[in-house]
Amino acid sequence: MSNEEEINYLWYWLCNIEGMGRTTIRRLLEEYETPRNIYYEDNDIIMEFLHRNQRVKTTVSQYVTSKNKDSIIYSYEKLSAKGVTFIHMGSEDYPLRLKNIPDPPLCLYYKGRLPNDDKKSIAIIGARNSTNYGRQMARIFGRELSKNNIAVISGLARGIDGMAHRGAIEGGGYTMGVLGCGIDVVYPQENYDLFIEMEKNGGIISESNIGIKPYAALFPQRNRIISGLSDGILVVEAREKSGTFITVDQGLEQGKEVFALPGRLIDDSSKGCNNLIKMGAHFVSDIADVLEVLDEQSFTDCTVNETGNGINNDKISRIFENEHVKNLLAPAEKMVYSVLSVDPKYIDNIIDETMLAPGEVCMYLNKMEMMGIVDEPARNYYAVRL
Repeated sequence: MSNEEEINYLWYWLCNIEGMGRTTIRRLLEEYETPRNIYYEDNDIIMEFLHRNQRVKTTVSQYVTSKNKDSIIYSYEKLSAKGVTFIHMGSEDYPLRLKNIPDPPLCLYYKGRLPNDDKKSIAIIGARNSTNYGRQMARIFGRELSKNNIAVISGLARGIDGMAHRGAIEGGGYTMGVLGCGIDVVYPQENYDLFIEMEKNGGIISESNIGIKPYAALFPQRNRIISGLSDGILVVEAREKSGTFITVDQGLEQGKEVFALPGRLIDDSSKGCNNLIKMGAHFVSDIADVLEVLDEQSFTDCTVNETGNGINNDKISRIFENEHVKNLLAPAEKMVYSVLSVDPKYIDNIIDETMLAPGEVCMYLNKMEMMGIVDEPARNYYAVRL
């Protein structure tokens, strides 16, 4: 066994002792400096140290059992079999951004690639129970930021998170999903295809070992990693009292920039974003608002970046208004398209407004879905795809 292998095994052991949390492990490291020193210290001395910390739940038998070398190596090697890489705070490739947050993870498990420390990154977050508008905005901002060489970080949850990741993949850039469960657990199951895609073309990371199921206490811990990996946090859609603000609060504590998309005053789903703007978050109406704050001078001048993706007012207009697609439609199709908006509309209402035959309307809607300019977010409800 090489020295590096032993260090990895012992970090893995220390981070997975039953009943021992991060605070206790940090106290042990402050006292003994390295996992190796802890491992080879007399068991009674370590247990005496642990018992002085009244919140420790580790028993003597659990601690002694945890030091079985064969079991440690066997458990560690299972990670490789699942395509999982283990890193710890002493690893050379441990993300630099996380080292600088108040409560950095002691160890991490990941698939795919880690984010580039030299590349700007944005966390795109928001409601799980999002509106069609919110999901489309998340996808658009994920895609356009990705095209402009900004890494997109989010939580791989349903709603805003998942759409931000999908947009980043569409943009051909890097995106990382931070899980609140074991790295091999797909949650929610509806994002299985996204999970696989990100594993191949981006990255997935977790503080939890393989096999650990999602539960409520893990998500606030997960959120500090989302904000920690990012230079800024973009809130796309959030209610007045939303779990999204846990990530925002942690980001502010970490010194991150906070951005928010405004919403209509009457929409409960946008009250959180509107309040953030009132409290001083950066108002975002297009991609340049984010890029300027990130101090990307080449972007703020609306020039073309090295991937050939420029950003200018004409392009923003096309993205958000979809006016260019009307040139592709026949007159009757334009009539159907013109009554749609980002808010899903029931098919009977579309028929009433266009006064076309139901069969015609269905045919045009199906065609526009195939063209990628109309979505059916719920059965028989249709909306413009931005």
